[in-house]
Amino acid sequence: MSVALSLTHAAFNNKVSVMSFFYGQKAARELEAVKELATKYNLNHIQADISGLSQIFGTTQLTSPDEQVSGEYNKTVVVPLRNALFLQIAMIYAYSNGLDEVWLGSHTDDCVEIDGERMFPDNSPEFYKAFQLAMDFGTFRSDKKVEIKAPSMINTGKVELIKAAYCVDKEMLFASWSCYTSGEKQCGKCSSCINRKQAFIEAEIIDETVYECH
Repeated sequence: MSVALSLTHAAFNNKVSVMSFFYGQKAARELEAVKELATKYNLNHIQADISGLSQIFGTTQLTSPDEQVSGEYNKTVVVPLRNALFLQIAMIYAYSNGLDEVWLGSHTDDCVEIDGERMFPDNSPEFYKAFQLAMDFGTFRSDKKVEIKAPSMINTGKVELIKAAYCVDKEMLFASWSCYTSGEKQCGKCSSCINRKQAFIEAEIIDETVYECH
């Protein structure tokens, strides 16, 4: 879901900051969902505007006006190393503010292999472990280290996340935004919406999300 894709959580002694990113994505509507969530739970919310970097992303479904959003996965849905960019910024914030954990919402379904390649390579446990090592080497030895965590590192997929969110806050779950577009309703036909629908079916939870197309 969009909260999982675009949020980084930095937690310290029950204090949680939420960081979202505007990187020139078509689904800017997801930022509104993040803001609503942060407000509801009285969380510190930092929105990083890195849209000036959108010119370096090349041709992707998520950022290119002329690239159509598809109902099926292909490599153009991947913004190269997007999570590396998000994670680097979040780690800088965490180290600068004395936090001890950074959570990125990547889950195991994003790590499935197609033709020998992971669908989203920068969601994989291997990537996060390598990034962790780089961050450890890139900071002072005396610094308290910030630990990188993600659902994909504990073998958790979208179905499990939906079940957990439903138990914690049903209203919040259906206010989340998965769609790769920014209409008044989620489109229901992009690959992210399709994955969302399927996850609700597998979770055996009635999907109350409002879609343009069912």
